[in-house]
Amino acid sequence: MAVDLTQIMKLMSDPQIQSLLKGLFSQMSGGGGGGGQANLSGLVDQLSKSGLGPQVQSWVGTGKNENVTGAQLQQALGGGTLENLAQEAGTTPRQAADDLAKVLPEIVNQATPQGQMPDPQQLQQMMGKFFGQ
Repeated sequence: MAVDLTQIMKLMSDPQIQSLLKGLFSQMSGGGGGGGQANLSGLVDQLSKSGLGPQVQSWVGTGKNENVTGAQLQQALGGGTLENLAQEAGTTPRQAADDLAKVLPEIVNQATPQGQMPDPQQLQQMMGKFFGQ
């Protein structure tokens, strides 16, 4: 499945998707203690340790991004995490997982253009652009 960047950007402008992503990154940073700073490393570690290592490495690397399904994300993140994210965004856990599965590969890919994690300041700037801040 080819990535349609226009479709990804359209999804990123959806307030529900933004809410899901902000909530996910906030939870990966230990919950509001870091001022909501996005913790891409925490997310990548969580997904990798939960059986999605090959997919995540493809997103971080410079090659083709492997797809992930909503069901795979649900299993990797845990039901409680998705329930909380979905409740905050006003959707169901299944829809939240499916929506995240559509955008996470490209977000991680864009955040790691040289195949490496960005420094926290660069990540904050990138997330600000994604979220129109």
